[in-house]
Formats: sequence, structure tokens, C-alpha cells
Amino acid sequence: MTCRLLLTRTALLATLALTRALPGQDVPAPDPPAAPRVKQEVAVVATRLDEVPVSATVRIVTREEIATMPGARTLPDVLRTIVGLDVRRRGVNGTQADIGIRGSDFNGTLLLVDGQPATDPQSGHLSADFDVPLYAVERIEVLSSGGSSLWGSNAIGGVVNIVTRGADMRRTNMQLEARYGHGSSSLDTGGIRTAMREGESFSTAVDWSRIESSGFRDDTESATGLLRVSGRWNSGLGPVTLGLGYANRNYGAYGSYGTAYPNQQESTRTRTATLASTLALGAWTLMPSFYVRAHHDDFVLERTNPAFYENLHDTLSGLLRTAARHALFGGALAFGVEAGRETIASTNLGSHGRNRGAAFAEFAHPWSAGSEAAGGVRAGLRADAYEGYGAHLSPYVGVFREVLPSLTLRASYGTSFRVPSFTELYYVDPQNVGNPYLRPETASNAEVGVSIFTGAFTLDAAWFHRDATDIIDFVRSSGSEPWRAQNVRDAVTDGVEASLDWSRQRPAFLTQFRVQAAYTFTDLASLSAAAGGATQGKYVLDPQHVKWDVAAGFALPLRLELTSRLTYFSRPSFEDGVWLVSARLSWQAFQGHILEFFVDGENLGNVRYEEVAGVPLPGRTLFGGFNLTW
Repeated sequence: MTCRLLLTRTALLATLALTRALPGQDVPAPDPPAAPRVKQEVAVVATRLDEVPVSATVRIVTREEIATMPGARTLPDVLRTIVGLDVRRRGVNGTQADIGIRGSDFNGTLLLVDGQPATDPQSGHLSADFDVPLYAVERIEVLSSGGSSLWGSNAIGGVVNIVTRGADMRRTNMQLEARYGHGSSSLDTGGIRTAMREGESFSTAVDWSRIESSGFRDDTESATGLLRVSGRWNSGLGPVTLGLGYANRNYGAYGSYGTAYPNQQESTRTRTATLASTLALGAWTLMPSFYVRAHHDDFVLERTNPAFYENLHDTLSGLLRTAARHALFGGALAFGVEAGRETIASTNLGSHGRNRGAAFAEFAHPWSAGSEAAGGVRAGLRADAYEGYGAHLSPYVGVFREVLPSLTLRASYGTSFRVPSFTELYYVDPQNVGNPYLRPETASNAEVGVSIFTGAFTLDAAWFHRDATDIIDFVRSSGSEPWRAQNVRDAVTDGVEASLDWSRQRPAFLTQFRVQAAYTFTDLASLSAAAGGATQGKYVLDPQHVKWDVAAGFALPLRLELTSRLTYFSRPSFEDGVWLVSARLSWQAFQGHILEFFVDGENLGNVRYEEVAGVPLPGRTLFGGFNLTW
């Protein structure tokens, strides 16, 4: 009866929020003092427990860091700066991006928004069609290595969780933000955030942004509109949140899906709704949620002759999940169940649907209280059942040990899997052929890492190993053949990652310095041999090989701030590598970051390069504007 009353009141308050046109999106998290709550939220991508799992490699990018990044106008722009992530853009301004982690392809990366799956069942190409304006993001969490023990399918390489600001007002009663910018190729961007507290327990927010560009060459124009509406009710048991999202994208997709007909065009529409809560019931914490995502895709192979080949796809995904956590045997236990369904109605792929369900559990325990050094163990197990693909068990175990107050060692092992997308199963066009007999991918992941904290310096490094079987890729033996989906059998990926951070508080001249490096090697020989003699792979055979990223922040006189970044990356299709330079100069008109004017530049060396073969990216891009925060 209590749950029914809670849901009824939540629905009434959500309706009131929508009629007043003042909502936003938020992460379900309780409202204790600031420090404990942040600690809990940081662990969202890697655990359902209430402590940070230091046995895993988790990287966090905060809203404050995003605000100073050169060229950061969309989520893919920010994701490119994170070590271990391989973001291969097929368009600019967030129109389309493929996101891989540690050598996995885009289908092997699970994308979440506030802990809910954004991955599109039609194709991983469309999973990054986020309906989240960049300045509606509170932080970005990245779990490297497999995450199926927590999240299920698609987490082969890792998980990216976009945590939104939503209607969490903190200590303010009203928020108003506005921003505008103009740049190369008639680039225009603008956005507004407005949020309000209504009474002691209810708040609402709206985040909106728009980006338009004429394109840096023919067939690269784009227009994107994003809207996020949220409400938050602080009940007596904990926060109840409602989030609604909408995204509309129209863009020229030059060479996005092959070069035989490069003048392509695409438009997509994403709609999401989330109802979630974190409820304190005595010694128990209950975390129920409901999520639905609808996606529409209209693809034209030859834009000058749409009737030649046009595909219309509509997917619908729904997920109901409930989880709970409780102290147990001196440690902490979290467990839960979820059920979902995903469908597609397509002019090319036909109409298909599949049900899925899962049960999961996670347990963490510290070393004995008498131990001189801190440490602990974390274990997890998840059982997934997919219609047509049977059951999959995904175990995980991780340990960490604080050898010294400033030195922590960690190690972990787990398995992961993913079921084929509808495109891999059923798609057919002149350049690509699906395969309805594909098997799920599986992988085992191992990692050993070290973290060192010495004052202003932080060093984190990890070695990882992934042994994957039945990898799915589109392969062929020559350019005259179409790409055909196939289980490539196996691939072994090894690599190392390292990140060094140094930061100081003002008035230091050099306020921040960061060096990130990643090296990934995939055994391409065994992969190619297992592909039935195929010598060309569309995705798996071309992972990012080396990546360097050096960023520095400077505090200058007259309230000026300078941020610069130097990036290098290479892959088998781009062996010589690419050096990219970007910078951002800003001026704070008033103390407190109320009104900021800025200019920034990307690819200042005007380098010609591609992240996807046959899809050129812009040369030097200049941009300027202002940000107002009240």
C-alpha cells in the first residue's frame, strides 16, 4: 500500500512538473551530506554498493573539467579525451560516433545514462545518439574492462555512464544558465538551463541545446536539438526522480557506411523516459527503476536520389529493474533482478523482438579489522537469459591492497558477453550483408593496476588482457566483395594504460598538468585466420593502437585562463599516426564564474586525418562565445 501511494504521488508531481515546463534528469541517490553522497555516486558505473570499488579501473570526468576543455561541445568531444577510449567520429558536432574501450569495437561498449542502457539494439552506431545536452552532464564515469557481471550484454570492453545534473538543486532555490557560440563552417551553438525548487521537497529543471553547421565540405552539414526535462521529489524515504529526454539530428553522412555511395544522409530521433528512486527502508536500501528508449532512424544511401535506397528503422527498448543492498557479515551485499524487451520495425530488417531477464548479486568485504594495511575483496555474479540465445553467467572477482598510505595495488578477473545487434543479424544492402546465424560474443578480462597518491600528484597505471571468442565483425577478402557479418572466432588483446595528474590551487601559474597514455595490441594474425580467409575487417581489425594525451591549464593575469591539449593516436589503417593540437582561452568578466567569454581552436595544425577510413574530418576549427551562470 505504501509503494502504491508513493507511485501515485510521484505521478501527480511529475505531471505538475511537465505542465509547468520546468524539469531535468537526475541520478537516483539519497540526500545525505555532500561528501558521502558524492562518494556513493562515483561508484555508480562500477558497483551497486555504497563504496568506491578500488579493485576496478574507473575514470571520472567532472562538470568543472568539461567546462574548460577546448572544443568540447558534445559528449563524444569529451569522451575522446579519456584514456583507453577510442572515439571514431563519422560526423562532427556529435552527429555520430563509435565508442570503443581497450581495443573493443563500438558494439562492445555499453553506454548508460544515469545507469540506464542507452545502447541501441539496431546498431551500436546509434547508441551515442544521446538526448543529453553537454552542460546537463554532472560527470562522466568510465569502467574499463568487462562489466557484464553488473550490466549484462554489450560490456565487452567496458561501460560509459553519463550522469546528468537533473533537478538536484543542492543549496540553491533557482538556477539559470545560458550560452552561445559561433565558429568555423557557420557553426552556431546555444543552450539554456533553468531549474527551480518548489517547496521543501520538489524541484524541476529543463536543459536545452541546439547545434547547427553548414559543414566543412559537401555532405557534412548538421543540425542537432536536445531537450532534457526532469523532476525530483525528496520523499521521506529518499529521492524519487523522473527524467524525459528528446534528441533530433539531421546530418549529411559523407562516407559513413562505405565509399561506393559516399553522399549519404541520415536523420535520427531519440526519446527516453526514466522513473527511478533510492529508498531507505530501515537497514535496507531499495533501488527500483523503469526505463524506456525509442529511436527512429532514416537513412538514405544516395541523397541526390532518395528513392534508390532508403531505410527506415524504429526500435523500442524497455527495462524494469529493482535492486537492494544491505550490510552483511562485516561487508556489503547488493542484489536484484531485471526484465526487458527490445523490438525493431524496419523497412530493411523486418520486424523482430526479443525478451530478456537477469538476476545479479555483488558482495564486498574488507580485510580483517586487525590488518595494518587497508584492502578488500569484491565479487559479483550475474545470470542473463536472452530469447533465442539461452543463458549466460558473468562472474567477477577483484581485490585491492593498500601497501603504503600512498600506494594501492589492485587485480581483477571477469567475463563478459554481448548478443548480436539486429543489423548484424538481418541487414542487407549493396555493401553489407547480415547473418541470422550469429552467436553471441564472449570474453574473459584480467587486469592488474597500481595507484600512487603523493600530495598534488596522482599516478594510475594498469595492464589488461582480454581473450575474446566468437567476435562479430563485417569482413571481406577484397574491395569488390560486400562486407559480411561473421563470428571471427577469437582475438587476444593486451595493453597498458597510465595517467599522471598534477594540480594546484590558484594563484599558481600552472594550475593543472595531465599526461595520459594508452597502448593496445590485438593479435590480428589469429583474428584474420579465423575469419575464413578474410583479410579486411570493418571494425574489429582496426583498433586504436597507441594514444598519448597531454593537457595543461594556466591561470593568467586579468582573470584569463588558458587550457591546451596535445593528442597523438595511431591505428593499423593510420600507422603514421596523427598529432592534434587544441587550445582554449577564457576571460571571467566577474569573480565567481558568472559571465565567461572564450575562444578556442581545434586541430590548430590543420592536419588532414580520418578516424574511420574514407570519412574525412575537419581541419582547423575556430570557435568563440560566452557562458552565463546565475
